[in-house]
Amino acid sequence: MNPFSLRRALPKVVAASLLVSMPALADWVGELRVKSAPVPGQKAPSETKGKMYGRTGMLRMDLSPAEVPGGMSIIFDWQKRTGTTLFHQRKAATVRSLDELPVKIPGECSGTGQDFDACFTAQGYKKTGSAKVNGHPTDIYEGVPPGAEGSIQRQKVWRPTDLPEVAYVRSYTYDMAGKLQSEIDVLNIQTGAQPASVFTVPADYDELDAAAGAGNALQSFKPEDFKGKTPQQIQEMIRQRMSQQQGKPPSAAPAPAPKK
Repeated sequence: MNPFSLRRALPKVVAASLLVSMPALADWVGELRVKSAPVPGQKAPSETKGKMYGRTGMLRMDLSPAEVPGGMSIIFDWQKRTGTTLFHQRKAATVRSLDELPVKIPGECSGTGQDFDACFTAQGYKKTGSAKVNGHPTDIYEGVPPGAEGSIQRQKVWRPTDLPEVAYVRSYTYDMAGKLQSEIDVLNIQTGAQPASVFTVPADYDELDAAAGAGNALQSFKPEDFKGKTPQQIQEMIRQRMSQQQGKPPSAAPAPAPKK
């Protein structure tokens, strides 16, 4: 909330029509709850809580995984095509151009032309029902993202019909054995203007080398890993990968040795 050249692009005419027809979308904030199946050696599923913020062309996820003291945030700017990771205890930030990454993030589900129903349909998802989930009426979509065949059995998403700016309020991913692999819930969503500071790097944060640390987490993905993913799902994938890498922020460049 998962993200991309990775998905088949909508025809240019359709994409242009979406851009023209989409209304301005409101800012929003919601509580985030992420549960993941236990990895080998882990007895119980892991659960992480945080917040998710949305704005047209922007997404931010705040999380406090145990592996990252002080917590972390990930900000996607779909207009500038950048991904920024903030390490709050260290007051450090890494910024990467999404276009320079080994994967290319498509724009069907992001930016000023967001239409998540069209996005899911274009990816081959089928509408299988409706239900009230997390306080919202939803349409249920199920399918396998293009390119994910053989790695997951299916995904199930609950798309809120009363919130055009939110991709889903619940998402389940099932492994090839049909077991629930991960579940994401977005709770207590409130629409309304969010401070610009939510989507910017604090002035007192040092910008570190993105080629290390968070950059490695992004580069460790293969293009097919992101096919059919929404921006929110990509953010969660990156968070999980960074946690697996112990969540250590990259080191600042050493100061030059003093001249003799």
